[in-house]
Amino acid sequence: MRTLLLIIVSVFLNFTFNAQDVPPRGPYNTLDGGIIDGVVIKDEVPIRSAVPYEHVRLADYVWSKRVFSRIDAREKLNHEIFFPFDSYYGLYEAPKTPEDIDNPYWNKHQERWSLWTIIRRHILLGDLTVYRISDPDYILKEDGYQFKYPFTKNSSDEYFVNEKYKNDIDRVIASAGSAEPYGYIDFDGNEITLRKTGLPFLDWIDSLAGEYATTNIEDNVDEIRKYWDNATPGSVLEKPAPIVYQSSAGIVAYNIKEDWFFDKERSMLDKRIIAIAPVSKFKYTEPETPDQYQIGPMVVYNNGVEVIASSNARGYDDNVGLTEEKEMFWLYFPELRNVIVNYYTYNDKSDAQWMTFDDLFWKRKFNAQIYRTSDKFDRNIEDYRFGVDALREAERIKGEIRKWEHDVWNY
Repeated sequence: MRTLLLIIVSVFLNFTFNAQDVPPRGPYNTLDGGIIDGVVIKDEVPIRSAVPYEHVRLADYVWSKRVFSRIDAREKLNHEIFFPFDSYYGLYEAPKTPEDIDNPYWNKHQERWSLWTIIRRHILLGDLTVYRISDPDYILKEDGYQFKYPFTKNSSDEYFVNEKYKNDIDRVIASAGSAEPYGYIDFDGNEITLRKTGLPFLDWIDSLAGEYATTNIEDNVDEIRKYWDNATPGSVLEKPAPIVYQSSAGIVAYNIKEDWFFDKERSMLDKRIIAIAPVSKFKYTEPETPDQYQIGPMVVYNNGVEVIASSNARGYDDNVGLTEEKEMFWLYFPELRNVIVNYYTYNDKSDAQWMTFDDLFWKRKFNAQIYRTSDKFDRNIEDYRFGVDALREAERIKGEIRKWEHDVWNY
């Protein structure tokens, strides 16, 4: 009896501790006042973690091919991933607490969200690790799919307690303008730019009040302190860069990195997604020389109009010009699975049988076009094939994989 009691207590404590690590589930079809938007409450998808993949021993891992593919938003088969769109009202600001994330100014569907809405929400909640597409000091080599450049976080609420982490994340999930120097106009009409020194903050403020003929400094100590904390010694104090958040309408594709492999124990060719990257448009400017190339600001869809962040009164500029499509960042897909397993995606056959996003990817209910595979040159298909020839090369690669699987068997 005592042993049975200990087992029950152990199982209960294990469930309790594990339940704390499970991400929250997707939206319900319930409203305030006990209103149910439908016949039943859609609670078939419990709060759960993703089902682990089948274990594969190294000895049974006899053949593999790394494949990079693009899930395009223009293909009808992929629409469940990209719709419905969300949007931001003019008063939407960066959330200051986890409770602020779902504020009324972020307009989302009541029952289901697009994959981008889910990703953005859980990046802010700290459930997902974001990886840059390239080294910030050398952006010409886009090798972020190797998980080489993570935004390091120490806790799940890092976005709300670490200003640098917040600014880094905002620059990959939104269109960010350029920061402007922070300063004042003195009584003589001179523009004063404030620069951080090695002095303690209050001593630095006292030195400014004595040096410049202005009273505005003492009246705005709290505001100055915020910019002072974000600056490094010797640098100019800067106002926060204007931010315009990307909506799901601005996501044009998802790039996935996956391994196609043959498992000898199960005698089957299998596929597993390793990483995924949302793709968006960025402003393009022709570089004078190749080493001067830089990624322009992200192009954001704001009420159906393409805009970029700007320091003008509206906060954005709709004069975008030329654009290019690029990856925004990379995510580790097994980590993302524990999030998307709790969110519905649309089923065009029956509203009563929706599946989760994890089911959608597991069952391969999407169409993806190969744009790169592992080869000796480490290059994309478009580096050696162009136009229709690139599409034919992608189909040739897919055919070679199928042929390899077919040749395994003897008839």
